[in-house]
Amino acid sequence: MMATGGSTAIATEFVHIRIGGDLAFFKGMMKILLERDAAGEDVLDCAFIAEHTEGFAALRADVMQQGWADIEKISGIEKAQIERAASIYAQSKATIVCFGMGITQHQQGARMIQQIAAFLMLRGNFGKKGAGIAPIRGHSNVQGDRTVGIDERPTPAYLDRLGAVFDFEPPREHGHHAVESVEAMLAGTAKVFIGMGGNFIHAIPDTTRAYEPCGSST
Repeated sequence: MMATGGSTAIATEFVHIRIGGDLAFFKGMMKILLERDAAGEDVLDCAFIAEHTEGFAALRADVMQQGWADIEKISGIEKAQIERAASIYAQSKATIVCFGMGITQHQQGARMIQQIAAFLMLRGNFGKKGAGIAPIRGHSNVQGDRTVGIDERPTPAYLDRLGAVFDFEPPREHGHHAVESVEAMLAGTAKVFIGMGGNFIHAIPDTTRAYEPCGSST
């Protein structure tokens, strides 16, 4: 706006969700889809749900018992706008849901990510081009690591160059990414965890499970 003196439309719908109302908003969209499915509309990917998911009946029961008054109150969004957003999703052949740390690093972060995943699975939006769940990292240092080739599984060529430049032999065994770290702690194969910055337990996809290795710590 400041540089061009004008504006460019980048969205067909802007939804100003109340703080903490994300779960309710997504549940509202899921409720719309399930209601339309019950009315005979072809809005769900039933083949994908049958082959690649578990717990659909429980999900349906939970969503359908939720009243619209509560959904509107908690999300801060009227049903009419939730219906518009759900209709946009229902017409999309492939959908990506992007989110930043505002979704992950709060009290309901793990549940929110699970809700987004369930929302996408209703229409089979995993495993195909232009679809999926996409966390957007929060600051330049994170992106910078990846830009120069630093990740949990550096390539042999990168390690060769690193060793040549700094005159040492880098370790060749790959480490764990975040989910694998929790799995290793639960299995007892990882004995020590050192956290430097950030809240690992609350940023992990499944906060409840991430707490389990800490249950007997003193």
